Amino acid sequence: MARILPRRWLHPQAVPRGFLRLYILTLLSRGPETGYSIMQRIDETTEGAWKPGAGTMYPLLRGLVTDGLAKPDKKGSGSKAYAITVKGRKELGEMRDRLAGAGRKERVLGRLFSDILPPSVIVPSMVSRYKDGFELFRKSVAQLPLSERSAHLRDLRLFMESQIQWIDSQLEGAVQAAPRPAARNRY
Repeated sequence: MARILPRRWLHPQAVPRGFLRLYILTLLSRGPETGYSIMQRIDETTEGAWKPGAGTMYPLLRGLVTDGLAKPDKKGSGSKAYAITVKGRKELGEMRDRLAGAGRKERVLGRLFSDILPPSVIVPSMVSRYKDGFELFRKSVAQLPLSERSAHLRDLRLFMESQIQWIDSQLEGAVQAAPRPAARNRY
């Protein structure tokens, strides 16, 4: 019998190989971090769903130093922190390029999941995913240059207007299709 994992717990093997390395380099590109601060950030960002331990984090950080992608950096508190190197920034850029091309794989897997799971599971899941995705979009689009931001916002507006029209037509159809209460004969 298959063991079902708690809903909010992400098994380490479920995380794509190399993803933690990419995430660490991303954090280091923003400024020096300690292994502990990285573990805390992951825990907070995933709402406790993924908690890589010290036995994963520190060997990975040492490997980044060995590979020349990161270097030790003293933080004000005296904790051993790490900073990204020029070679690390180049590697990060290459990893991001590869990840950007993974969107098609995600869409295809989404279609497979929609075949596997019943609509009663898929629909609320997609609503939640849209909400989360929109929050990520809002946060990210604010960091773009104004001209680029405006173009993306116009595209999104056109898309959302068409989606709202479809939703309104579905809601209107549901109201028309709803059974009307039978008239009571008062006599």
